[in-house]
Amino acid sequence: MIKPILHRVLVKPDNVEDADDVIRSARAAGLQVQLDKREQAAIEIGTVILVGITSYKEFGTTAEEQGVTTGAKVFFAKYAGKSVKDGEEKYLMLNDEDIIGVIE
Repeated sequence: MIKPILHRVLVKPDNVEDADDVIRSARAAGLQVQLDKREQAAIEIGTVILVGITSYKEFGTTAEEQGVTTGAKVFFAKYAGKSVKDGEEKYLMLNDEDIIGVIE
C-alpha cells in the first residue's frame, strides 16, 4: 500500500459516471452544486484513501476538521497531483491544498 507523507493525500479517482452520480446525489440531498460545463470539465471527484500526518497543519487546522478523512468523497482540480499505481490500482497523490471541497 502507498502511504502519503507530510501534507499529501492519497485519493482514488472516481470514473466520470460515478462523479456524475455523486453530483446528482448531492443535488438531490439539497446541496447547491452549481457547475457550468467548463467548471465540470475542470473538477474531478475521488475517494480519500489515506491522509498524510501534517495535512492542513500549515493552515492551522487538521484534516479531520476539514472533513478530509479516509473514505470521504472530495472534489479536486483536474490536473492536480501525481498519478501513482499500486499493482493494477491507480491513485492520485495530491497536496492537501489541491482538494477544493468535501462532499458530506
